[in-house]
Amino acid sequence: MRDMTLTKVLIPLQTTTPRAARLKRKSHEPPTENFTNVQRQNNKANVRELFHMVFNFAKDDEYMLHVTASCEAISSFTRRLGMGPDPLKLHWDMMTTHKSQWNQKVINILYDITKKFHQCCNSWRKAQPHMLSNGAHETMQEVGDRLVDQTNERLRVTRVLTHRATKFETHKKVTSVLLSDRIATRKDNQAVWAYLQSLVEMLGKDGMSSDESEHEDGEVQVFRLKKMLWRADINHEMHIIDQQWLAGAANFTPRRSKPAKRFCNAIQESSRPAVEGLPRVLYNSSWLNDQLPSFTVSDKKLQRMEIIVSPQ
Repeated sequence: MRDMTLTKVLIPLQTTTPRAARLKRKSHEPPTENFTNVQRQNNKANVRELFHMVFNFAKDDEYMLHVTASCEAISSFTRRLGMGPDPLKLHWDMMTTHKSQWNQKVINILYDITKKFHQCCNSWRKAQPHMLSNGAHETMQEVGDRLVDQTNERLRVTRVLTHRATKFETHKKVTSVLLSDRIATRKDNQAVWAYLQSLVEMLGKDGMSSDESEHEDGEVQVFRLKKMLWRADINHEMHIIDQQWLAGAANFTPRRSKPAKRFCNAIQESSRPAVEGLPRVLYNSSWLNDQLPSFTVSDKKLQRMEIIVSPQ
């Protein structure tokens, strides 16, 4: 304790020149990025163009005519009662600094405008001819084909993600409705539907199998399920849920969606990564043994149930 006191007393007595103290203070300041004069001028030009486009003022002096945001609108916004600055008719709060809540919101809106501009630029760049491996540039036909392929792939991914989410929500609804019905009617297969409901909820949206549409059987869409190497074999349980989905399609299927038949595709494998954090029993044991120790498995217990479906 005495040593600490002595240190505190002695530190102020260290003599440094004012210049050395200033240099010492400066050495602790974070480094700043240095822009060239050209970069700085270009940035200023971009800001001026943006302000001119939004506020219709080309010169700083013209802001003497700027109509500042009303006190009522600012007060309402700061008290979270109003919507804040109108993106289609922006006004600064000239009575304070750029750090005010109102002005920060205006700056964020301007940032969104510039962000949208950059997105438009990216779209434009995609449409420009790329250089091929032989040094030649794409023809306009090749550019068009590439853009069509990119669009189709983006739509395919969106379609797959939407379908997977729909399947998960539908499976949840099927198991929830049928479990409630079994409880209300006191049927002896309550435990089966409680197990199936837990199974669906634990798997989650990402644990649903990937499907590929093949054809339609009348009004019913037919899908081939891609094999998921990491997942335990729960096709029997999923088939039971799917059969109830088909039987009560009008009650379980979202609007504008069709019920579907699903068949396992033993040849095509899913390329999606495995879902971590599931109970051990939901993983393929041989696959799991080959994984690194960092792969996460939940300690939550789930007792697999052997379900026997009686013939109708």
